[in-house]
Amino acid sequence: MFRNFTQVVDYARKLETKDLIVSSPEDTSFLIAINDAYEMGLIRPVLVGDKKRILDLFMELGISKKGYEIYNAIDKKDAALMSVKLVSKHEDAILMKGLIQTDTILKEIFDKKHGLFTGSFLSHIGVLEIPSYHKLLFISDAILNILPTEKEKVKIINNTYTFVTSLGIYKPKIALVSAIEIVNEDIKSTVEAKNIVELLRENKEYYIGGPMSIDIAVSHEAATTKGINHVVAGDADILIFPNIESGNTFYKSTIFFANATTAGLILGASNPIVLTSRSDSYRSKLYSIALAVVSTDIL
Repeated sequence: MFRNFTQVVDYARKLETKDLIVSSPEDTSFLIAINDAYEMGLIRPVLVGDKKRILDLFMELGISKKGYEIYNAIDKKDAALMSVKLVSKHEDAILMKGLIQTDTILKEIFDKKHGLFTGSFLSHIGVLEIPSYHKLLFISDAILNILPTEKEKVKIINNTYTFVTSLGIYKPKIALVSAIEIVNEDIKSTVEAKNIVELLRENKEYYIGGPMSIDIAVSHEAATTKGINHVVAGDADILIFPNIESGNTFYKSTIFFANATTAGLILGASNPIVLTSRSDSYRSKLYSIALAVVSTDIL
């Protein structure tokens, strides 16, 4: 079981090198992360974007172009299209979103003629290493699904559970997050959490609880103070957020206020897809690449 990103990278270095196809990587932090992953033997880098700008950045950063494939794209849309087409030709290739709007690359991912979208439900998983938390924390969905329905939240749970257990986490603890831990008809997420828990509570593959406020989900002290006695309370592996606003706010707040290091992937496609925020650190991008390499081996 992986408890931090160092363990993820160490495991990835033992695996077969994968093709990493990056759409619009014209950014310092992206190129440093990609080059480090290349030098570690994790990936064979294939860059699709403004070739002149990429080579100029190589010069600035002191990166050799040896070992790189670089394709010139006329604009961001062209880069997205070319990248997805290249990935679709390789079963184990990894797609990475670079300095490009998420919607632009998602349009090509969802185009069935490319083969990446298999009809399954796609969701984003954020993986957080927070200094004050005792293990990796998985959250969904902070980037992709804006306001998932009750049924879609069940699909998000299924995607997340499959991924987390593949990393060796046995019977993960899932918290359905809301503002409060009691059902309030005026707060829709509490009602949906109750319904989802009732639907899934007989599943013996994981523990699930909700609604739960964040403090109860991740703090034994807070749970005890509030009189909450639940197996998930204070020890959540997975936080399922009610909407993109709450998930994204938590995701970025942990980075800027709790010194968290993050990684992010899209789950449910035929190939691993690295999807980080453009403002994420170089380390987050490197760890996301490593996680994608590992996912090709375990999924």
